[in-house]
Amino acid sequence: MLALTLWLALLVPCYAAPSPQEALKQMRVAEGFEVTLVASEPQIRQPLSVSFDARGRMWVLQYLQYPTPAGLKAVSVDQYLRTKYDRVPEPPPLGPKGIDRITICEDTNGDGKPDKFKDYLNDLNLASGFTLGHGGVFVVQPPYLLFYADKNHDDIPDGPPEVLLSGFGMEDSHALANSLTWGPDGWLYGAQGSTVTAKIRGVEFQQGVWRYHPITHEFELFAEGGGNTWGLDFDDEGEVIVGTNFGDVIGLHQVQGGYYVKGFAKHGPLHNPHSYGYLEHMPYTGWKGGRVITGGVVYHGGAFSQQFESSYIAANLLRRSIDWHFLERTGSTFKARYGGSFIETDDVTFRPVDCTVGPDGAVYVSDWCDARASHVDPVDNWEKDTGRIYRIAATERRSPSRRAQKQPGRAGSETGAPKQSFDLAKLNNDELIDLLSHHNDWFRREARNQLAERHDANVLPRLRAQSSQTTNAPLALQSLWTLQTCGGFDDAIASKLLQHSSAPVRAWTIRLLGDAKKITPELRRQIVAFARTERSSSVRSQLACSAKRLPVTDALAITRELIRHDEDTADLHIPLLIWWAIEDKTAAHSDDVLTLLSSTADWQQPMMRQHIIERLARRFATETNSSSRQQCAWMLRTAMPGEQRDAVLRGFDKAWEGQRGIANLQAVAGAFELVWRGGSTNPLIVRVGLRLGHDGAKEKALVRLADAKAPDAERISLAETIGQWGSVAAVPALTQLLDGKPKLQTAAISALENISHPSVSAALVERYSRLSAEARTRARTALASRPAWSKQLISAVESGKIDAKEITPEVLRQMIAHNDPELSAAIEKRWGKLQAQSSEEKVSTINRLKLVLNPSGTTHRFKGDPTNGKTLFTQVCASCHKLFGEGNTIGPELTGSDRKNTEWMLSQIIDPSAFIRPEYVNHNVEMKDDRSLSGLIAEQSDSAITLLDAQNQRSVLNRADMKELRASSTSLMPEGLLEALDPQQVRDLFSYLQQ
Repeated sequence: MLALTLWLALLVPCYAAPSPQEALKQMRVAEGFEVTLVASEPQIRQPLSVSFDARGRMWVLQYLQYPTPAGLKAVSVDQYLRTKYDRVPEPPPLGPKGIDRITICEDTNGDGKPDKFKDYLNDLNLASGFTLGHGGVFVVQPPYLLFYADKNHDDIPDGPPEVLLSGFGMEDSHALANSLTWGPDGWLYGAQGSTVTAKIRGVEFQQGVWRYHPITHEFELFAEGGGNTWGLDFDDEGEVIVGTNFGDVIGLHQVQGGYYVKGFAKHGPLHNPHSYGYLEHMPYTGWKGGRVITGGVVYHGGAFSQQFESSYIAANLLRRSIDWHFLERTGSTFKARYGGSFIETDDVTFRPVDCTVGPDGAVYVSDWCDARASHVDPVDNWEKDTGRIYRIAATERRSPSRRAQKQPGRAGSETGAPKQSFDLAKLNNDELIDLLSHHNDWFRREARNQLAERHDANVLPRLRAQSSQTTNAPLALQSLWTLQTCGGFDDAIASKLLQHSSAPVRAWTIRLLGDAKKITPELRRQIVAFARTERSSSVRSQLACSAKRLPVTDALAITRELIRHDEDTADLHIPLLIWWAIEDKTAAHSDDVLTLLSSTADWQQPMMRQHIIERLARRFATETNSSSRQQCAWMLRTAMPGEQRDAVLRGFDKAWEGQRGIANLQAVAGAFELVWRGGSTNPLIVRVGLRLGHDGAKEKALVRLADAKAPDAERISLAETIGQWGSVAAVPALTQLLDGKPKLQTAAISALENISHPSVSAALVERYSRLSAEARTRARTALASRPAWSKQLISAVESGKIDAKEITPEVLRQMIAHNDPELSAAIEKRWGKLQAQSSEEKVSTINRLKLVLNPSGTTHRFKGDPTNGKTLFTQVCASCHKLFGEGNTIGPELTGSDRKNTEWMLSQIIDPSAFIRPEYVNHNVEMKDDRSLSGLIAEQSDSAITLLDAQNQRSVLNRADMKELRASSTSLMPEGLLEALDPQQVRDLFSYLQQ
C-alpha cells in the first residue's frame, strides 16, 4: 500500500494557485462582460455552492472535509473506489465532527464585496449541499438531510438539527447528494451522483433527482438516472435541467417519473427491469469537448441582454470555463447548442464547480481552485487553502458576440456592483405577491418561498384571480405555483385552469393533480377529454407522467387518449413516458392493460405499433406464471400478420435472449404453432421458434444458415440465436460459415464459442489461415476461452499453423486464468513469464516520456504533427476510445477528458489498471462449460448479460450457465501502448490528443 501511495503521489501535478489578482488577469472574458472577485481565501476556501438569503447576503458552503469523512474507519474499498465504513455516523451534534462549514458573507458598506464573514455552521462532516428556507437551513450531510432552525433570525441555530431523511449513500464523496434547490411547487429538490447508493424509506437508487416536502414530509425519487449529477435548476416554466459528466452533452431535461441513461456497468440496469429503454441527454450541437458540467443555472436574472434569457449557464470543470448554451424546444423536451464562453483561462487551478444567480442578476461562480480535478486516486493532496467566488456581470446592456472574445471583456476588478439593502422577510403579503412579476427570477423565487413559509390563507383570493387571468401567462404560472405552496390549490381551481390558454399552466395543473395520486370521477372525465384534444406536446408529456401516478382506471383512460396522438410517435420523451405509465399497471392489472388492444383500431395506432406492442409482449414474456403465458398467447393469436405480429415476436425474442429451456411455454407454443403453419420464412419467426425449442424452427434455421443466397444479416442473426441454443447439431452449418465473408466468419465464431465440442476448436485451427483479420482475432479469443482449446491453440503455434506473434499478452493472460498447470507450463516454456511493469518501472517510463514531451521543462512545449498523430490514434487507441466523434466507446470518451494535463494522460496510458473508472471495469466470467471470458458488461438483465471484449465483440451469456462473475482489477486496456512508438510518434500522438 505504501508503494501505491508513493506511486500516486508522484503522479500529482504540483501547481501553486496564482493569487486572485493574477488569476483574474489570466481570464479571457466575453465581450460586454466583466469578472470581479467577490471573496477568496483565507475567509473562503473550497467553496462548493452559494445561496443568497432574503436580505441579499451570500452564504457559502466550504467543503473542506472532502474527500474522507472524519471519525470513520474505512473497512473496504472496491475497484470503483467505493468505500465501506465501520459504522453509520450519528447525526450532528452526536456524530464525528468534520471541518466543513457554512459561512455568511455580508457586505456591510455597500461596495459589492463582503467584508464580514460569520460561520453559521461549522464542524460539518462532508456536507455536500444546502439551501435556505422555512426559518432555517436545510443541509444534506449523507446519510442525512438535516434542518437547522433559526426562528429568531439571529444567524445562530436554535439547537441541534432535525433529521428529515436518513439513507443517502456515502461511499464516494464526489458523488454525494447535492444541489438542494427549491422547486416552484414548494418541494425541496436534490440530486445524487453515480457511485453511491441511497436507500430511503424503501426506495433504492444511485443517480437521480429526488425531492422532499417540508410540510408533509413526503419523499420521492423524482427521476432515476443521469450522470454524476451536480447542479439542478428550473427554467421559467418549471422544467428541471441538471448537469452531467457524459461526453459531448451539457445536461438532461428530467421529467417526473422518467428513467434516464446512467452508468449501467457500475450499477446494472435501472431499478425497474421493465423500463425497456431510457431517456437520453438533451441533443447538443456546437462546441464539443465538455464532460463535467456542474452547477448550471437557467438564466432569468434580467441583468444581461435579451439573448441570454433562458440560456443555460454552466461551469465546465475540466475545460476550466464558464459557458452559456441555448435551450430550444423540440417536441416535449429540449435540444441545446453552444452559445459562447463567459470565462476561459489557461490557469490550471481554475476549477469552477457551481454557478448561482444573485439578487443583482449577476452570475456568481464558485471556484474550487485546485490543479487537481481527478478524484480516482485515494491520496488526499487536495489544495484546501484556496478558493474564490467570482461575479460575472454585464458591462452594458447590449448583445455580446456568441463566441467569447480573447481580450475585450474586463477582468481584474476586486469589487462588485454597489448593493442596496433590502429584506424580503419584512415585506407584507401584497408586496411579496407584487414580486412575482419581478424581472429577476431570484426575487420571484424568494417571494414564493417567503409566502410558502407564512402559509397565510389571506393571499389565496388574489393568487386564484391571478392564476386564472390569461393576459399575463408568466404571472398566471407564478401565481399557480404560489397558490400551491400556500395550500390554496383545489379541484375547483384545477377544473378552471385545465382550460387555461397557457400550456405551462395546463401542464402544471395536471402535475399538481397527479401529485395527490388520485382524482375525482368528474376530474377524470374532464382530463380524459382534455387528453384527447390537447395541442401542446409538453402538456401531453406531463399527462403521461401523471397517469403513471394515478389508479389503473384513471391511468389507462388517459393513456388510451395519448396513444392516439400520432404526432408524438417521434417525440424524444412521450412514447417511453406512455409505456412507463402502462407498465406500472401491468403486474397487478394485466387484464385491464390488455383492454388497450381490445379492437383492431387499437392495434393499428402508430404509437401502439411502433412503441407499445413490442414492449408489452416483452413484459408479459418475462413472467413465467400461467396467466402471463396465456396473455402472450393471446397477443400472438390476435396480432395481424405483418407489422403487428412482428412487434409481438420481437418482444418475445428480447425477453428470452440468452435463455434455454424456458419454463411453462405450452400455451405460447400452441399459439406459435399456428403462426408456424402459415409457412412464413420470416427469420424473426425462426428465431422465436428456436427459443421455444420448436423442431421445425431448428431445421429451418440450419437450412437458412447454410443457404448462401440468404441475406447476410439474416444468417448473422440466426447464428447468434443458434449459438445461444448451443446444440452440437449446429456445428456443421456454423463451420461452413467460416468459409464465407468476414462478418459471417465472426458471427460463426461467436456462436461456435458457446458449443463445447472438440470439432469446434479443430475447425477454428484448421481454417485459421483463411480467416479475415477480425475473425482471426475472434478465433484466438474463442480458442483461449477453454483449457482444452487453449492447448490446441498452443499446439497450432508449435506446429506453425498459427504465428506466435499473433498471440497477444491479453490472449496469454486469458489462458493463464484457467489455472491449469499443464497449460501454464506450456505458455511459460514458449513465451516466458508474463510480468507487468513494477510501480517503479512505470514511474520511470512516465518520467522518460515527460522529457520526450517537454524536453526543456515548463518553458518549452513539444512539437508534434497532429495529422500523423491522428493516424496513430486510429491505429493505437480508436479501437476502444472515441475522440472528436471518431472511434469506439469500449473505453472512456476522450474528447471531454482532462486531455491537456500531460502527466495525468501519461499515467492513464502507462498504467491503465491503476485507476479504472467504474463503468469501464473489466469483468471475468467463468461458465459451467469451462469457458473463461472477459470484457465490459454492455447490457444485463435478470436472465442474461452481454460482454463486450477489447475487440468490440459481444457475447450474450445466460446467467443460468454462469459459474462466477467477478470484477477484475486489470483494465481491459493493455499496457505498453507507447512502448512501440518512437519519441517523435509519441509527440505526434499527444499533439493530436491535446489539440
